[in-house]
Amino acid sequence: MSVNRAQTMKPLLYLAAGEQFPEEKLLQAVQGIVVDAAALASLRQPDRGQAPCLLLARIGPAEPISEEDLSSLLAGVDGIVLTACRGPADIQKLDVMLKVAEAAAGMGQGRTALLAEYATLAESVLSPHSMAGVSPRLSALVFDASALAEACGCRRATGTGDVPAVVRAGRAAAVLRASEAGIASYEMLPADAVDEAAVRRLWTNSLDNGFSAVAAGSPRQIELLADAASDEI
Repeated sequence: MSVNRAQTMKPLLYLAAGEQFPEEKLLQAVQGIVVDAAALASLRQPDRGQAPCLLLARIGPAEPISEEDLSSLLAGVDGIVLTACRGPADIQKLDVMLKVAEAAAGMGQGRTALLAEYATLAESVLSPHSMAGVSPRLSALVFDASALAEACGCRRATGTGDVPAVVRAGRAAAVLRASEAGIASYEMLPADAVDEAAVRRLWTNSLDNGFSAVAAGSPRQIELLADAASDEI
């Protein structure tokens, strides 16, 4: 069955440190903007009541963040992206912290969305544990082939252009765990995808392999994705 690409989910946009929000047109083209939690303070944010997309703060499982700091963080974002997720235990731990932080901030329980960068470590690729039912706030898994390749000491693609077995296994793990849990899955576009032909090929390949959408690492990639999507209509 062919994929109706005009009806697929919008991509995520990861903003690099120092980058500011893109123009309104690009904001409308993405599902959410992902920003490292430490960079949020220097980010000039649009009016949260008028923002056309989600604002997601990216934090790591090992980051020493207090409940007070987490409560303050939640006041300015719609959700959290957990990096280097090893499995259900990391999600459950953060879910408990979010419940406490939401209560302390006077927010409704479950108001904060949760996404996890998954299968970016060997531990999560090999994990036998399902992600189904781990947390009602968990809405998506994000797979980054470059991160997994670096963690395992190999390249995203071999010198002959082949995809390493490590990356193939990680892609499969991310898609299967997301499907099992009934949540979305995103695949990060590589940083060197900087022309429309490359972005179109990678986007098509991600959708054909079961991902719900892609995640982009730059506003330029979002522009190229919009061009590729418009051609499909």
